[in-house]
Amino acid sequence: MAEGKVLVATEADLMGKLDKAEVELFTFVNELWEPFRKFMGAAWEARGKLAHDASTHAVLVYKAVAAMPHRSVKVISDPKLAAFLADTEDPEALAFVVAGTGGSLCLGSTGAVVCGMAGSTAGAAAGAVPALLTFGFSIPVFATVGGTAGLLVGAVAGGSVGFVGSGIVGYGVAARRRSIRRCIAIAEARCQSAYDVVVVQPVNRIKATKKAIADKADNTRKAAKAKSEAVASNVKEIVADRRVQVSAVSAGAGAAGLGTAGAACGTIVGGAGGAIVGLVPALFTFGLSIPIGAVIGGGAGLCTGAAAGATVGFTGGGAAGGGGPPHPP
Repeated sequence: MAEGKVLVATEADLMGKLDKAEVELFTFVNELWEPFRKFMGAAWEARGKLAHDASTHAVLVYKAVAAMPHRSVKVISDPKLAAFLADTEDPEALAFVVAGTGGSLCLGSTGAVVCGMAGSTAGAAAGAVPALLTFGFSIPVFATVGGTAGLLVGAVAGGSVGFVGSGIVGYGVAARRRSIRRCIAIAEARCQSAYDVVVVQPVNRIKATKKAIADKADNTRKAAKAKSEAVASNVKEIVADRRVQVSAVSAGAGAAGLGTAGAACGTIVGGAGGAIVGLVPALFTFGLSIPIGAVIGGGAGLCTGAAAGATVGFTGGGAAGGGGPPHPP
């Protein structure tokens, strides 16, 4: 019995120690997790500041990129740079070095970022395999190692490719700079010619047509004004002429006098003629045709005599009044 009690006590002590170890193990994991949880919480609370910083950097990058073409043009057109390039003994080698350096920086930085991210991801994935044995330490360690290796490999590979490729392009541009300059001048001349044909000449034609139409309208207006002034002046002169005035008065008096006399004579003669004509059917009309004929004949004679007398009187009176010597004004 004593031996059994000793065995039970020993087993109980072992179980207590195992429970204590497990408790200590979970406490260690919790202590590792607590800083990460606080970090994630602080990052989540500061997300507004992160967005503000990102937008500010985006605006700065956009302004720098937008201003870069103008700044590049200023640098290229700098007379000091032109003088330096003119004094260079080997411009092709200079172009190779400058272009290669720029390409190396661009592709090297891009390759470092891309390969660094890829290496970190691959390292983290590889570190997940022994994570249970290393209590999770293998994940950040492998991610750091993979990211560093990817960063170095990407920087070296991208820098080498960028230096060689950009250097070759720069060397080719420098070697054919005269041909390129000639092609640019020809393209500029053709663009200028096309702009002149498509835009300048039509605009000039439209302006010339508008000016011609405006000048013609102005000349027509001036000519019409001059003619109207001349007609008005002639009318004033004619009206102011005493001979014309006398002729007009004489013509009016002659037309009135002879027109009245002609109307009276025409009425009498026409009435008598109409009455005579009305005698023929008087037996059939019981004498009514005589006064009717007289009225019709008198009206016709009135109109005919008035017209004939007025015409003769107007013509004769005007000729008689205008045929004498001119009167003093």
